[in-house]
Amino acid sequence: MRFWLACLATMFLAACARVPERSDGGQSLGPPVPRFVAEGRIALRQGERRDHLRFRWEHTPGSDVLLLMSPLGQGLAELVRDGAGARLLQPQQPVIAADSLGQLAQKVFSLPLPLETVADWLRGARPELAGEIDGWRVAITESSVPPAGRSRLLRVMEAGRGDVEFKLIVDDWDLPNE
Repeated sequence: MRFWLACLATMFLAACARVPERSDGGQSLGPPVPRFVAEGRIALRQGERRDHLRFRWEHTPGSDVLLLMSPLGQGLAELVRDGAGARLLQPQQPVIAADSLGQLAQKVFSLPLPLETVADWLRGARPELAGEIDGWRVAITESSVPPAGRSRLLRVMEAGRGDVEFKLIVDDWDLPNE
């Protein structure tokens, strides 16, 4: 479980990096949506180890709830951010709490990660599609406009650094009150 959480934090770090705008005139993401529910899959690889997860991410301006599940749907962990702070909940484990997702990452992984900005990339507030930041290669390889949506949102994001690679695929978007 700790490996998955570390890889997820790696994904957040890569997704939060500011990347340069494409110079080829390609489409960008956006405009931002204030709230979303995204469901999909995450594939993680570190060396010879490969893991697959499902996720469900609910975002509102005041909160985020990210549920990580096995490929068959069993809940593995939940990250929550709201007015009371941030919490990591795992079955049969004590809750780990902090004032923010960044401080929670510091507690869990012993390093601060800017987890709060990942939702911005997902909701289209970060329009960039590719780049390299601090050794991380980040690419939005596919985007789409969800049904009844007005925003272009990511569908596939890939990132890697060294021998760690991940791929996030959004299978379903729900954009309430867009």
